[in-house]
Amino acid sequence: MTDSVRHLVFVYGTLRKGASNHHVLKGARCVAENAWIKGTLYDTGLGYPALSLSPQGKVYGEIFEVDETGLQSLDRLENYVSGRVNNLYERMVKKVTTSDGLLDTYIYTVDHNLSICQKCIPSGDWMEWLEDHDTSVSS
Repeated sequence: MTDSVRHLVFVYGTLRKGASNHHVLKGARCVAENAWIKGTLYDTGLGYPALSLSPQGKVYGEIFEVDETGLQSLDRLENYVSGRVNNLYERMVKKVTTSDGLLDTYIYTVDHNLSICQKCIPSGDWMEWLEDHDTSVSS
């Protein structure tokens, strides 16, 4: 990472270690391997999950430190443009729990776009869900 500005990002789906889009985080530093936020995790049926913030439930993931270029790459992947009204995901700062306490991190949520939420993932863990379910998209 060469940019001087650093951002913490909570990842809970395809960006997690061992998942299909983790390569987008190349060069990022993992700050917390075990992190969670209050919310509900959904399988979209499109090969990736979606996070809805809610007072009940937990969504599990990891926190990475990225530079400005890394954050821009994540925004492209998540189809997020600041100020646009029809984003797939919205990016915002929320407190995420780690074993060392709370960290302010960027998260990507779909509370404005719940129509993409198909199946609730009761465990709140995408990697666990992948082990038990075929999430491939049929063509």
